[in-house]
Amino acid sequence: MRAEQVAVPATVRTEVGTRASRRLRAQGLIPAVVYGPGKEPVALAVSAATFAKAVPAAGWYSTLISLNIEGAGDGESPTVMVKEVQHDLVRRQIISIDFRRVSLQETVQTHVPIRHVGESPGVKLGGILDQVTHEAMVECLPTNMPDHLEADISALEIGDSVRVRDLMVPDGVKVLAAEDDVVIVIAPPLREEEVAAPVEEEEGALVEEIAEPEVISESQPESEKEPEGPG
Repeated sequence: MRAEQVAVPATVRTEVGTRASRRLRAQGLIPAVVYGPGKEPVALAVSAATFAKAVPAAGWYSTLISLNIEGAGDGESPTVMVKEVQHDLVRRQIISIDFRRVSLQETVQTHVPIRHVGESPGVKLGGILDQVTHEAMVECLPTNMPDHLEADISALEIGDSVRVRDLMVPDGVKVLAAEDDVVIVIAPPLREEEVAAPVEEEEGALVEEIAEPEVISESQPESEKEPEGPG
């Protein structure tokens, strides 16, 4: 469960701004910035394909990264973690990344995904597995950072639940959430009368709800925000 440190190559970029960032993305590169205490921010470019292979989306914020910076005057390879990702889900494209330098001797806080393990007897009887919480904030040394936390559902009957206190947490890791917070519940199967029927207008016509597509993205880092506007 403990995340391994991965190496990600990066190059220093001298051009910044919206147009320069667009040119990078057209070349399959991601504009990035690395921050850290006592250091000036450094503008970088990272291969989109290399980053996706080394750091899958589920591990964006929990992976310890050795950032091998080509073009840095001192041949620097800082240990970093992802701080922010701006991600366009419609285009399936990472817009930009902010990295933060970390010390292996100082604790960090970040979100890690929660995965369920085992087979629930309640689900086998028709119950519905409802995962209410998909990630948790944890605090630990970077070297103890888990790539995920596990919720064991192998004993859950219909109506049973897993709470934060029931999660399988590695030694040296603290979960920063209330112990009673629900993570997973096995809900009873829906009865036919509970299935919502179509809603009709007074004239008898069916009311259709049309959902407009929505771009879901992480919080935009200050370094690479793009102005709103046409095109």
